[in-house]
Amino acid sequence: METTTTKTEIEAEKQSILLPINDYLEGRPVKDIERIRRAFHPDAYIRMVVDGKLVQWTVPQYLDAVDKAALLGCQTEILSFTWDGDTASAQVQMTFPTFRFIDRFNLVKLEGKWLLMDKISYRQPL
Repeated sequence: METTTTKTEIEAEKQSILLPINDYLEGRPVKDIERIRRAFHPDAYIRMVVDGKLVQWTVPQYLDAVDKAALLGCQTEILSFTWDGDTASAQVQMTFPTFRFIDRFNLVKLEGKWLLMDKISYRQPL
């Protein structure tokens, strides 16, 4: 038997995927640690290359670093996202006065909820 997904169901799924992405994008600039935390799966990793070396943080380590960072205004943008079944990926950017982060997220859907499973970032000077 073939099932049909309605346009309404597709739109609802898109909004569910965007929820943790937006929690991150809206929480990060204002250092809303709890909002950022709820966007991530507890076992997620955040990674980036710094001075040619891979640096990675667990969610608690990353949240501690965000909490200690200077509060800088920025513009955020979702560049793209896609999904298949219970996995998704997204590319976003956060543009600060002197640099931009380009982030790539992988997401998973567990128990009906989408969560960021990992994030890799590139910091680009402006």
